Amino acid sequence: MQKKKIKILIILGIIVLLIGILFLEVIYFSKNMQKNNIYKTKNKTYYEVTLKPNGYFSNDKLASDNYYIANAIKTIDIYFDYYLKNKTKANTNYSYDITATLKSYADNGTKLIWTKDFDLKNISNINEKEIKIKENYNLDYQYYVNYVKTFQEYYNIKAETYLYVKLNIKINDKDNPYVLLTIPINENIIEITMKEDNAFLKNNKQNIDFNEIILFDFIVIVIIIVIIKILFSKNNDETILKEYHDIIISIQNKPNIDSNIIYLANLKDLINIAVNNNINIFNYQNNYYTIINNTYYVYILKK
Repeated sequence: MQKKKIKILIILGIIVLLIGILFLEVIYFSKNMQKNNIYKTKNKTYYEVTLKPNGYFSNDKLASDNYYIANAIKTIDIYFDYYLKNKTKANTNYSYDITATLKSYADNGTKLIWTKDFDLKNISNINEKEIKIKENYNLDYQYYVNYVKTFQEYYNIKAETYLYVKLNIKINDKDNPYVLLTIPINENIIEITMKEDNAFLKNNKQNIDFNEIILFDFIVIVIIIVIIKILFSKNNDETILKEYHDIIISIQNKPNIDSNIIYLANLKDLINIAVNNNINIFNYQNNYYTIINNTYYVYILKK
């Protein structure tokens, strides 16, 4: 019983050690996550609004993040700026396109009833060490207003309509929808919203961190398995012999065993046979055996 308690304490100690290592792992990777990113970025996409000639505004350009009079807008000048460098100096294959999409909705903007795509620019198959995208696009806002007006007059409807302008980058055959501008069309006063989402960079950083965590956990598990095997496997036979020494009788002369022999691969099997039949086990040097109905059950202890 004392030995079983020791084993239980050892197992509990290993479990506590494992929990401690995993806790330290979480702290380490949370502190070093940013360092694991192999990509360097420097991006800044913004827009300005150019007004039609008028006698009311002192400036013909308005900065972003404002409200605008729709009829006063001439162009929305979008400056796409994207830079990505692989620190390993490996070449990166990439393509990109700029698209504009009109979408009309019914039922308070919950149901899409019409959509129209416009390809503004398409660049493909670039293979370089750095991704450098600098595109200035002057979006003719009134063109899309008139396009929607013609559509609605043709079908005699009024619908909530938005223009979505998107820079989509494909990096190593993976889509990276970097920036999206949402522009209301058939409203008198509009607010332009811009959303940046560098999906490739975020997903790649997660993959790098995840692979390192898997490797670290694998090493920890292997070490623990080795420790358990050393503690519980190396002296397993000796431990069993000590536990059941009261049924083991050592003899000085070699037994005359010549027939009906069954060799056992596990000492525990021999112990079970002896205990279940309430008989002793005989030991001569490294040979342990018991006899049932003239059949010898033999286990040879390997040193």
